[in-house]
Amino acid sequence: MSAGFLRKTTEPRRHGFTLVELLVVIMIIALLAALVTPAVMRARTTARNAAIKAEIDMLHMAIMNYKNDYGSFPPAESAPTAGSASAKHLQRLFPRCTTVVNELGSRPVTRFSALNAWLRGFTGDPMLPITGAGGRKKLFDFDETRVVGDQYSPAGKENSPYIYIDSASYELAPYDVANLSTPGAQRVPVVPPPTATAQDFGTVIPVPTSLTPQPFFNADTFQILCAGQDEEFGTDDDLSNFWKGTRKEYLDSLKQ
Repeated sequence: MSAGFLRKTTEPRRHGFTLVELLVVIMIIALLAALVTPAVMRARTTARNAAIKAEIDMLHMAIMNYKNDYGSFPPAESAPTAGSASAKHLQRLFPRCTTVVNELGSRPVTRFSALNAWLRGFTGDPMLPITGAGGRKKLFDFDETRVVGDQYSPAGKENSPYIYIDSASYELAPYDVANLSTPGAQRVPVVPPPTATAQDFGTVIPVPTSLTPQPFFNADTFQILCAGQDEEFGTDDDLSNFWKGTRKEYLDSLKQ
């Protein structure tokens, strides 16, 4: 018998995976994907919430800088008419301006548009501080691709605009417990809240030791709100400048 024939007959037979082996591999991959995907989604959501919260903090600082520069917080709820809060505010800042109402334009400075309206700063013309020529001293660097209809929103979340309410406007724009999807100034829930819900942020609950109702968050300054990832106001993932994380994280911290 030749050496070539021996080599040929002693080589091991090669074969592919059996159907059972392939099914086992597929099941293992599917199981790993099922375990990993929720964790990845949670991490992505946490990262996006953190980005929104960071921008809220920057907007907060911009409003504080506005007050340092101009002496008061800008108004949020007023139509641009003679005697309105926005007209009085602009007239105080620029007493030489004789066309205040025209400067403010035809749209009201609302909780939805106030950040975009005031933080763009003013021109160097004291008679035409908004419409005049000259460079503006911007207080916040807006991403123009995210400014839609005078509203400023997080990236990819056009239906979750940043909302600004100054303390003078809290009573004009309160959080409506009958319609939680409407953005509004929110109150501190009664403490301790063993079963606190979204409604508790708007309910006027008298403090047990007095007749004083629940105070608003940031009672003497302002609130900045955002509907968060789900683009629906009044839900667990709402974000603000008066709690560290989401609404749910705040409520969970109160129950500990």
